Order: sequence, then structure tokens, then C-alpha cells
Amino acid sequence: MDIADYLIHPAVQALLLAVLSTALVLWRRPRLACALGILAAAWLAMASTPALALYLRKGLVTGRDDTSSHADAIVVLGGGVLPNGDWSRTTTRAGMGLSLWRAGKAPVLLASGSDQAVYLARGFAASGVPASDLRVEDGSTDTHENARDTAAILRAEGLHRIVLVTSDIHMRRAASCFRREGMRVIEAPANDALTELVAASSWLPRRDALTLTARCLHEYVALWMYRQRHWLA
Repeated sequence: MDIADYLIHPAVQALLLAVLSTALVLWRRPRLACALGILAAAWLAMASTPALALYLRKGLVTGRDDTSSHADAIVVLGGGVLPNGDWSRTTTRAGMGLSLWRAGKAPVLLASGSDQAVYLARGFAASGVPASDLRVEDGSTDTHENARDTAAILRAEGLHRIVLVTSDIHMRRAASCFRREGMRVIEAPANDALTELVAASSWLPRRDALTLTARCLHEYVALWMYRQRHWLA
């Protein structure tokens, strides 16, 4: 995580406002200090509510395409929650990818990303995927590189139609990057486990809501940056 990711997090933003508020007290600006202190507390509380977190998520989730048709490869992007012994959970990226391969949606299963690709490939192999069906792209460090490097591997084998597996809030950006590289994409988002968050009181602050808010804010900023760099289809 770089400094920009930290600055996007609502907890860090609230902390910076609180520090500035304290400095204003020392500079004898009590009214402005009080206003910033209230703003910091209010923003942190608001960002921690399921109502805001789920609203932000709604603007990112694209749904799921019909995965009944055949594809050339299943591409699983790293960066998600790793399975803890259970590789069949379709709420994780790994579990979704493995489930689709077992269902015969594509003959090739490719793991992408320098952070998790090797670990994912080992887990897939241990779960019964033969080496001949596995591909690993472990050099990419962001979504743009995921798409660029994975597309190069697949094109070299004459593969162009993929089932793309990533987190639901990440799918909008990821699918657009792969389409920019000439891939035909079927979207298969791994829906993060949100049962508790959806069932919770909308306006009572929760840690998992704060985490989701931070992730969504990161995605909105990343989408804007990718558009500026012409990395999206």
C-alpha cells in the first residue's frame, strides 16, 4: 500500500483533520479547531456506517454475466481474501475460479498478480487442477499490468475469450482493462461476504463498513486515474 492508499482511507483523513484541529488550538483559533474536530468525528462516523458503505458499493458492482457459455480461459486476479483451508468458497476469488474450472467453463485456469499468483496456483494444483491446465502470471503489480501481461500470455496461445474473476467492486475497472487489451470478457465477480453488513443497522458504525467504504473510495479514485491514463476500454 502506497501513501495515496493511506490518504484515501477515511480513518487517516479523520486523523489528519484531528491533528490540524489540535494545531489550530495551539495557534489560538478555537472556533476553527472545534469545527475541524467535529468534521473529523462526523466523517469517521459516517464512513463507518453500512448505509454509506453499501451505497458506494452499489455504484461499482456491475453484476454477473451469463457464465454458461464456453470460454478459452478463466483468469483469477490476486489481491483478494485467500482461502483458509477451504478452496471451494465462491465468496473468494480463488473459490470462484476453482468452481468455474470444475464446472468446465474453460480448460485453462490462470492466476495473475505478483502478490498471490504463485500461492493461488499452488492451491489450485492441490485442489486437483493439473499442471497442463494452469498458467501463472506473477510479474504484474496493478490491474493495468494484470490485463497487459495476462493478455500477452493468452494471445500467444491463441486464447481470447476469458471468464474474469475478481472482487465485485473491482470488476468494473478490471474488466475494462482486459477489454482494452483485446480480450472478450465474461464477468464472474466473487461477492464478498456481506451478510452481516447488509443485516446490520444502517446507521450504527461498524469496522467492516469502514473497511468497505475505504475500498470503494480507492476504486473510485483508481477509475478516475485509469481514465486519465487511457487504460480503460
